[in-house]
Amino acid sequence: MIFDVNAFIGRWPYWPIESTTGAELCSLLSEWDIQQAAVCSTRSLFVNWEDGNIETESEIAACGGALVPMACLGPRELSHKFSGEPHDFDAYAARGFRGVRLYPQHHSYHPLYEASIEPILEDAAQRGWPVMLPLRVVMNWGVPMLDIGVMAAVIERHPKVNWILAGINYLFELQMAISMMRRFDCVHLETSCIMGFEAIAKIVQQVGSERLLFGSGSPIQNGAAVVAKIAHANISETAREAIFYTNARRLFNLKS
Repeated sequence: MIFDVNAFIGRWPYWPIESTTGAELCSLLSEWDIQQAAVCSTRSLFVNWEDGNIETESEIAACGGALVPMACLGPRELSHKFSGEPHDFDAYAARGFRGVRLYPQHHSYHPLYEASIEPILEDAAQRGWPVMLPLRVVMNWGVPMLDIGVMAAVIERHPKVNWILAGINYLFELQMAISMMRRFDCVHLETSCIMGFEAIAKIVQQVGSERLLFGSGSPIQNGAAVVAKIAHANISETAREAIFYTNARRLFNLKS
């Protein structure tokens, strides 16, 4: 069983991708032996985050539980209009969402100074919802990046959040992620951008496998390549199973 914590539906503005709908994504993931995936819409990154959440909700409806929706949230101030209205987490839960994704680098705010982010993180922590914070969306030099020092500072400010650090690859980035994982039991790391030589085995040696999560960046990235680097990593079968599924099952409170 493989659960992908970092997949997408929707169009991609940088280069053409074949799978954009929920059904197309499920078909593609099945080819790569990925049975379930946590998703959000790329519309949330590039157009309007709530429009993207509506698209996510609509697209997963016909996928039979294979896709788990994560709400992409950001500041209420869109289209140059300020709104102090809080995010309604009860409504998101009723709509089936099970986690949050933040993309400050795409929504033009600083996560340490944007006031609307504080209640998002506090509510997510109370509910035990995972919050994904990506350094980059996919492993490509052309996409916007978040500062790793800012990522560390946000985690330090909110140590009770079940964090998923995403888009991590280079050595100094991994050093930050591992440092945070050693300091805070609630920090997890997904695998979509990790490409170093024997990097998966090295991470397991340093911090164990209990908070390492399989993520592929599908369909923007090739999920088969990420499956292969876990399947062939020099780690125990118990660790492999934990990365592929067991850890995500616990984090997202999934049925066995």
